[in-house]
Amino acid sequence: MKRKVSEFSYGFVLTHELVNACGYLSTDTLATDTLATDRLATDAPQGSRKRRKKDGGDVADDAPRGYPLFIQFKASEYMKRRNAGESKLVGLPYFRFALHRKSQSNQHQLLIELEKKGCAVFYATPKIHEAVNLNSAFFDRLVVASSLFVNPAGIGELPDNRAHRVVFSGRSDDVYLCSKPRRLDGVIHGSDFDETLRRMVAGREAQSLDDAFFNRLADDMASLVSPNRRIFDELSRGKVEMSASTFANYLAKTLFDCELLIVPA
Repeated sequence: MKRKVSEFSYGFVLTHELVNACGYLSTDTLATDTLATDRLATDAPQGSRKRRKKDGGDVADDAPRGYPLFIQFKASEYMKRRNAGESKLVGLPYFRFALHRKSQSNQHQLLIELEKKGCAVFYATPKIHEAVNLNSAFFDRLVVASSLFVNPAGIGELPDNRAHRVVFSGRSDDVYLCSKPRRLDGVIHGSDFDETLRRMVAGREAQSLDDAFFNRLADDMASLVSPNRRIFDELSRGKVEMSASTFANYLAKTLFDCELLIVPA
């Protein structure tokens, strides 16, 4: 069935809710905060711009800390015909979204490698197929609750160059990888996402959200896509025109088709 909810519109409303209802941080907010902090530090009296550690070292005042989250938005197909191939797994109607063939893109493998760098990484897809229902979910702050989050590492490396799809239903918690059906682990249904994600990252070291962190993140992304750094060197010309956090999100979008958010510590 033709998609009535686009990845663009879904990505906007999901990001808006994660930031405004769940308290996640966008790179635009961090860029603005960094500029404001820099101005305050510049205007502050000499000697008052830093506080002292107990051991005598200097640290920045009130530096926010958090964990990087990469989300790739996937538009779902709504399947309702009796001849729909995966109906025997989850019944009718159901949803599915496709993963890129290995010959088309190595994006899925890149997302797995990105997670190995210590980032939280998810595909996000709506359990909604009508634009009017997406609008209602947006205004009622139910977009997250109406979504499915799938961890690429839970899918694992794609075994071949065949077409693979993630299949799910709004009436069941079971999620499958097809063409050869396999029940998936590492999936989070809607309203459990925020609590589950915060529990997942709680055991990791929270990062200080400064320019050094976002520069390291940009280096990691570029090294995964282009080990010889050619792409990074080409894209780095834009670094002089934007903050480090904005540049990192630019690379997330350009190289991984992802939105970069921060889960605050």
